[in-house]
Amino acid sequence: MAHQPTQADVARAAGVSRGAVSMALSGSAGVSEDTRRRIIEAAERIGYVRNIGAAALAGSFASSLGVVLPDLRNPYYEGLVASIQARSSEADLLPLIVTALEDPALEATILRRLHEQRVAGIILVSPVEPSDQLVEFARRLPLTVVGTEPIGGTVDVVHMDEDRAARLVADHIRTRGWTRALHLSGTSTAGDTWVERRRLALAEAFRGLPFTQVRVPSGGAITPILAAHDVEDRDRPLAIITHNDLLAIDVVPAVHAMGLTPGRDVAILSYDDTHMANRPEWSLTSVHQDTDDLARTAVENILTRQESPSSLGTESIITPTLTVRSTS
Repeated sequence: MAHQPTQADVARAAGVSRGAVSMALSGSAGVSEDTRRRIIEAAERIGYVRNIGAAALAGSFASSLGVVLPDLRNPYYEGLVASIQARSSEADLLPLIVTALEDPALEATILRRLHEQRVAGIILVSPVEPSDQLVEFARRLPLTVVGTEPIGGTVDVVHMDEDRAARLVADHIRTRGWTRALHLSGTSTAGDTWVERRRLALAEAFRGLPFTQVRVPSGGAITPILAAHDVEDRDRPLAIITHNDLLAIDVVPAVHAMGLTPGRDVAILSYDDTHMANRPEWSLTSVHQDTDDLARTAVENILTRQESPSSLGTESIITPTLTVRSTS
């Protein structure tokens, strides 16, 4: 195996002490800019690669950021991860992305293991662990939760304004002349509290209009649900709202199978405005929550929390918009 250059080799190449090399490469203020530049040039010339693991164990550097998702099936998470990667890169952090499979015990284990990896902090999306456990964990490491309202302690949270989103949906449906609404949500464990929060927001926004909510079992058939709610009744045109785009793309073919056309015979609206919603075969009207804004805020929270670890958790609320397409 070829010899891997060490800091001692860099020191000899740059004509400085090994301590100066360590300070220069860690960003410490103990060396002049000219010396730092000379050391960096020498390191690049001889092919030195810094041992980040050793630096982290020494407590002098954290180069990675933990990102925990409930799963990777939902295209919303795909978009969010891409945004987190971009924002992390700007902060010179490498995201370590893990899925907890909607399992509270596994989620707790992942948080502990990431802490052992000396990450700068953790962005936790749609958690399934009890809030009190997350509050306790945040005493040890910066933690930002995406997709929940404040849970206390030093946990920072960032989420979409659910009440505004619900009003956007309800106003659009009323304006377009749909006289009834059916809200479909899943039975997933991930972020179940937030699923209920959305259900409540929609129920409030649809006051005065016939409105029904149904939980769809995982893998459950959509057509019987639609039939039970008289989706073919042209005298009382129905608008269907799904919890996310992933569920909506199951509803669209079910509507087609009943001989109906989305946007003409029945409206279909969803949440998340992922790349799936924009595909011509779906063309979903969908609530847009800016993943770049969510990611930027979450990463900034981690960086800020390192400077003020004991301050109370913050709440950042992202303003949604409604992207109107052919299904409504």
